[in-house]
Amino acid sequence: MGVKIIQPPAFQRPSGKLYLGNPQNDLVDSAVTRVLIDTIPAEYTDGIENGGSSWIIPVVAGYYSIVGQVMFNNVIADKGYESVIKVNTVIVCRNFVHASLVLNVAALVCLPCHYVGAGERIDLFATSYAGVNTVDISSGETLTFLAVQRVR
Repeated sequence: MGVKIIQPPAFQRPSGKLYLGNPQNDLVDSAVTRVLIDTIPAEYTDGIENGGSSWIIPVVAGYYSIVGQVMFNNVIADKGYESVIKVNTVIVCRNFVHASLVLNVAALVCLPCHYVGAGERIDLFATSYAGVNTVDISSGETLTFLAVQRVR
């Protein structure tokens, strides 16, 4: 007797992704700033993204893999930068990075498995601790983004 593996319908494993379509310029020093991710890639059609509001809201409760990245540019050397994922108002993951050179620096945050209830909002935030208000966030699907995938 053979074993048959039946894949669940796509709607049972919703995924979503938003990315920053235009640069977000001149972050205020030490101010937590919501990243205005506003563009949905064409291959994401589950409808859990809200580009107009810059967040993802899963309609199915479950455990989600959540990945976000903020690419800072115009950074100041020897200063710190932070990216944060929040579910509703609770910080669930954060990453601090340090720019040792005057180049771009990426702050990747990854939460392999976190329970998200139906209707809870997932947001991406950034903070620059550069001592100036001239640090920017780079746009582009591979540079600044928030992606989620239900794993169970």
